[in-house]
Amino acid sequence: MGVPMSQKRNVALLGQGGCGKTTLAEAMLNIAGTTSRMGSIEEGNTVSDYHPEEIKRRHSIYSAILPFDFSGHRITLIDNPGYLDFIGEAINSLSVADGAVIVVNGVAGIEPQTRLAWENCQRLNIPRLLFIDLLDKENSSWSRTLDSCRATFGKSIAPLVITIGEQSGLTGVVNILLEKAFVKDGDKMVEQDVPAAMVEEVHAAHQQLMESIVETDPELFERYLADEEISNDELLTALQYATQRGELCPAIGGAARQKIGVSNLMNIIIRCLPAPDFHNVEKGVTPDGREDARPLSEEAPFSARVFKITSEGQLGEVYWLRIYSGGIKPGDTVFNPRTGESEKVSALLVMRGKTREDITAASAGDIVASVKLKGTKLGDTLCAKEHPIVYPPIQLPGAVAYELVGVDDRNDLEKTIAALYYYASMDPALRVTQDDETKEIVVFGMGQLHLDTAASYVKGKTNVQVKWSKPRIPYRETITTKAESQGKFKKQTGGRGKYGDAHIRLEPQERGAGFEFVDAVVGGVVPNRFIPAVEKGIIDSMEHGPISGSKVIDLKATLFFGSYHPVDSDELSFKMAGSMGFRQAFEKANPILLEPLYNVTVYTPDEYMGDVMGDLNTRRGRVTGMDQAGGLKVVSAQVPLAELYQYINTLRSMTQGQGYYVMEFSSYEQVPGNVQQEIHKAYAATRAAHVED
Repeated sequence: MGVPMSQKRNVALLGQGGCGKTTLAEAMLNIAGTTSRMGSIEEGNTVSDYHPEEIKRRHSIYSAILPFDFSGHRITLIDNPGYLDFIGEAINSLSVADGAVIVVNGVAGIEPQTRLAWENCQRLNIPRLLFIDLLDKENSSWSRTLDSCRATFGKSIAPLVITIGEQSGLTGVVNILLEKAFVKDGDKMVEQDVPAAMVEEVHAAHQQLMESIVETDPELFERYLADEEISNDELLTALQYATQRGELCPAIGGAARQKIGVSNLMNIIIRCLPAPDFHNVEKGVTPDGREDARPLSEEAPFSARVFKITSEGQLGEVYWLRIYSGGIKPGDTVFNPRTGESEKVSALLVMRGKTREDITAASAGDIVASVKLKGTKLGDTLCAKEHPIVYPPIQLPGAVAYELVGVDDRNDLEKTIAALYYYASMDPALRVTQDDETKEIVVFGMGQLHLDTAASYVKGKTNVQVKWSKPRIPYRETITTKAESQGKFKKQTGGRGKYGDAHIRLEPQERGAGFEFVDAVVGGVVPNRFIPAVEKGIIDSMEHGPISGSKVIDLKATLFFGSYHPVDSDELSFKMAGSMGFRQAFEKANPILLEPLYNVTVYTPDEYMGDVMGDLNTRRGRVTGMDQAGGLKVVSAQVPLAELYQYINTLRSMTQGQGYYVMEFSSYEQVPGNVQQEIHKAYAATRAAHVED
């Protein structure tokens, strides 16, 4: 877009909901002259939160791409939702960002999403800055919040400012490195000398900052020890390198609503966060799976990744691209390695909320949008056909909330499901599946708010209200002892009858061994042509066990005796005989019910540890370990899936919104006897009701 790569900055804006991210973005756009006035979340007129659902809920749901020009640079902000339910948007944004600003609430201090933002930046090796916002609010504190950040994230936090005044008396900040004050004067910030009462404090802070910076640079450190003079420009250069390597994290404070401290932040973004070519290459693989890498330059062959898809009214689907190498213009043809097909780029757009601008070209380091890429999906790589490359998929956390899809009128079910699948194609963390076993349609997400937002989308598109309910648990049934039974199917209705006789022996197998069928018939008592039918009858019966109607697993079935009729016997008769013999033997073989067990890792502040442990016990959970991660306690446990339905709601309530967890399947284990009885009783009642109907 006409800006050299060295003057581009792609920056993710992260933090807890309510910390001031969207207001900070508004202030930056206004200071840059991109907007004539700052929007307000309360008035529903911010550039970021322009979707009707966001305006109604008064918080971000989707990431917003906000490009603007400032001080000769093109900064592309990606403002992300601040609630854990929408973590997929933030992780997708980080995957294409070169740096991040983590916004910290100057009143509440470190919050769950503050920690998660930091951890995700560390995991993805993203350089970051801190902006402590809302320092004009009652009970806010720059020093207290800064101390909390350093206690949580370590001494890499390097404060670059000191606030002038506090709370309602906040009037500006002092830039420690420059030893200059920036004070609010009307609607502008003006540069002044440091207030006389703060000179000593600022000088001491400058000395501490210098010590933090020189410790990251061996040459400067030697000069410092030798009492040689080190210029501010040298310190700033060293700070830049240390920030980009993740050794330091500059911290700036202010009040975005009043635009205090925001210009300082924008200048530090330009000076300390990296340009798009910082890592030199982007790693990927060739379409046949060999490792590959693409130079991050405008001269290299074109490559880009689709990191976001939105639906924008008359425009239809909009595909957001981060261009890693080469260039592109409208009318170009690009290649999708996943599909093996080419796509024509009909248009290139720079979009900022509701506004859009057609552009004639884009190049490495740009984040732009396109339309009408019919075969392209979220996460796809687009590249030059002659130089194909596939960038790795974005790794998202597993779902922690799930609901069964239902509607009042079954005639509305098909269009409801279609709308959910469409929404999931744009939401990286939402998953819609049809269970192969139960045939239920289940939606998985990151929390109840996430799922309810999807339901609101469906309501807006189809005028159908989704009814959430608990999905059926995929239990398994098996046996614990050996048993035998005769299955005899005999029917005579005049004319040719039906006759099949199969003696079945069942034996338990080790967990995971699966099903084994053994033909032990001797003497031709069951003709060979009927034996596959017996096996088929057994396999069909294993689809719905007698305890809960769930699949039967891990047993050996042996056909060891039987009889047949030369006229009345056929395959159907022996299939029925096999089924009858299996069911009778199964009930004699001390059957048990198995339930899916999940490994659950819970993150909670220390003060809620006891409540979390107690709640896990009530859910039949087995605690397997405890650890510490930053300022959070980590509890590892194994918990039955049946006890995890809506657990995220309970956990967040119990920990005042600060706890979260991840889960992954572990194994199947036996259900306690009393629980098995309850499940069997409920299943029997359901079957009886079916019979009556």
